Amino acid sequence: MARRILVTGSGTFFAARLIHDLVRRGCEVTTADSRRWSPGKAVKGVARKVDVPVLGTDPEGYLNAILAELDARPYDLLLPLFEESLLLAENRYEICQRTRLFLPPFETMQQLHHKPSLDALCGKIGIPSPPTVAAPDLERLQTAAGRMGYPVVLKLPMSNNSVGRTYCDNADEFADSFGKLSASQHARGAEPPFVQKKIDGDPVFTLCYCQKGRKYAEVVYRTRRTFPQDGGTAAHRESIEHPAISAITAKLVRATEWTGFLGLDFLVDRSDGTPWLIDANPRANPAIQLGFLSGLDWSELILNQLPGGTLERQSAKPGVHAHARLLDIGWLLEGLIPGRASLLKFPARLARFIRPEWPVASRGDLLEIGEYGSFAAVTLHTLYGFAKSLRTGRQIGDILLEDSNYDPTTAAEFRKRIAGNADIRRAA
Repeated sequence: MARRILVTGSGTFFAARLIHDLVRRGCEVTTADSRRWSPGKAVKGVARKVDVPVLGTDPEGYLNAILAELDARPYDLLLPLFEESLLLAENRYEICQRTRLFLPPFETMQQLHHKPSLDALCGKIGIPSPPTVAAPDLERLQTAAGRMGYPVVLKLPMSNNSVGRTYCDNADEFADSFGKLSASQHARGAEPPFVQKKIDGDPVFTLCYCQKGRKYAEVVYRTRRTFPQDGGTAAHRESIEHPAISAITAKLVRATEWTGFLGLDFLVDRSDGTPWLIDANPRANPAIQLGFLSGLDWSELILNQLPGGTLERQSAKPGVHAHARLLDIGWLLEGLIPGRASLLKFPARLARFIRPEWPVASRGDLLEIGEYGSFAAVTLHTLYGFAKSLRTGRQIGDILLEDSNYDPTTAAEFRKRIAGNADIRRAA
């Protein structure tokens, strides 16, 4: 009998690759996101498509829609692929009355997702993390920045895709950037920015899949090209081997008894090779595609956690390249935007676009696996994001994921209410 799986977060541009593989294996997949037409919903063979409210603006409606779907038909598994994982983990009691959910406790997920809390955990278990100070006012943060020594970086506690990250070379820049970020955070009821020492390092990333504190698969990778060029989403990724980083991820997974996907971001110090952990994403990320290409079978790992399955460790092959065509085109077009790149350098950029310094034959993307509808959905959303990025100055990754982001700290009243309702149902 086919496994029936409800996949949430199907509106993200990387979800379609995993959904395609689950369908290929004979699973009966239902996709759920807030868009009428999304990459995940457009996958051929999807059994059912569920429209839900926007997670970031109506988490209560989102949760109720998911619970209603679970009440309407039996599912073997609820598989979250993005930040709805936090909402679902916090309401685990409600979910697990209806189906299985492979996630850590909400408190554990929040500890890693919240950057200052992640830094505290790193200090406790002996993982390198840049000096970090969180304080609610400019004076204390500016004092901390002075002690660290400029340049420093201001970050937002619960952001992703580098949103809000601001480098400051002196106290005046720090005060100006803190004022702007703090005002923006206050307007949405979120925590103020914090300060972290700037590490002169090369970024390295991971995506792993775990069960109860054991890591069963991991792809470690570096980015070759991003869009936008200065700290955006990767257009080219390359799998690599990095034993020190793999050891750190295993240590963190053991300490948190992690279950499910976990993505970690590092900066490898150029002076001594120290891998500093700078961010954690308690969910899947765009390296899903690179993992498949490098030999990891995410679907097998997920399905083998169900009754009757047996988990076995998998290894990723290094030197594999994944290429996102649309983001690569975006990188090229960025060279035509005044203020973002020099038009005089565009011919050289075009030459690098046509003939990159690394192979791009290994794509395995939606076109090559025949998911033309999903590719069209990704194209439409990317063009929308590109146009809005030009108009507003916001990062395209932030725009593409704005319907899927969730910050528990800005939903305090909702979380208190649903927690009370859950307590009543437990007592009954």
